[in-house]
Amino acid sequence: MLETYLFITPWGDECFKCEKETIRYFGRAEEKVDLKIFPVLNMQVVLNYMKHNQVKNGNYNDLFNRMYLTCLDYKAACYQGRAKGRQFLVAMQKSVIDKGESYSIELGSQLAQQVGLDLTMFEDDRRSEMVQKEFKHDQQLAHEMGAESIPAAVIFNVKDEEYGILMDHYDYQTLASVCKLKLASDDDNSFIPETL
Repeated sequence: MLETYLFITPWGDECFKCEKETIRYFGRAEEKVDLKIFPVLNMQVVLNYMKHNQVKNGNYNDLFNRMYLTCLDYKAACYQGRAKGRQFLVAMQKSVIDKGESYSIELGSQLAQQVGLDLTMFEDDRRSEMVQKEFKHDQQLAHEMGAESIPAAVIFNVKDEEYGILMDHYDYQTLASVCKLKLASDDDNSFIPETL
């Protein structure tokens, strides 16, 4: 089994692309895969976003706060299951990245309702101390795993490995190569999806 930690910034178009490639690749895998997605937010993420999107004279604090709200909302959505959390994340990314909408509490509530979350539970969870603690833990995990350049993935072969491989800014082919390498030591080489 492969255990994969995917570190993303919810507003990053490159991150969105890596997420899609990762999910597409693992969707073809015969081997069991445990994919966990973690939002990362720090000063460099915000500055990179401002530079990449040519945000001039933008209010850094306002942007940081909206990105932070996005991360907390994603964590709150995950309390209703990973699949629901992922649906929320994709809906949010389509709104912010593809449609250029400005993220807000109201938009988060609309998206939660759109993907079928229990809205009362979502509203309670997004404000909870537990969500904030988990978000801080995610930031610490990203740091400990060396995920400094986002998007990044750390992949472990759970069967026999203590150390994973860190990849950043990768594509489908790179992911396929790393996964094959990670499983090369297995007795059962059933995990070899076709590459494109």
